Amino acid sequence: MRKVLIVDDEPSIVQLFRFIFEDAGYEVSTAGNGREALDSLAGGRVDFIVLDVAMPVMDGREFILELGRRSARDASLSGIPFVVMTGENFMETGLNRTFASSPGFVCFFPKMTPPEIILEKAREVLGG
Repeated sequence: MRKVLIVDDEPSIVQLFRFIFEDAGYEVSTAGNGREALDSLAGGRVDFIVLDVAMPVMDGREFILELGRRSARDASLSGIPFVVMTGENFMETGLNRTFASSPGFVCFFPKMTPPEIILEKAREVLGG
């Protein structure tokens, strides 16, 4: 079973994505910020990450930078495909460079993208 990690600080979004991905047959874990997501990854590799940008404690950008550092020591963390959800204009804020240059980056989605569209992107990336 494919494993997905949903990283977002809004419980309603996490709940919605969990439902959509579990209904499609994925095993889902969740985190409310980047620090929790890193802790979650210590328990084993995931196949796909849905990542919010603006979160408390550790935001999405900091999470990806730290994930990159850790993947240098742990190959199982290298190149995990991820999509970024943001309410910000990523082209103007420099987010484009930060994420797009990271191994595993798939694409950006506006924050209010229906989860079914992100599920389809996960299926496309993971081959099913």
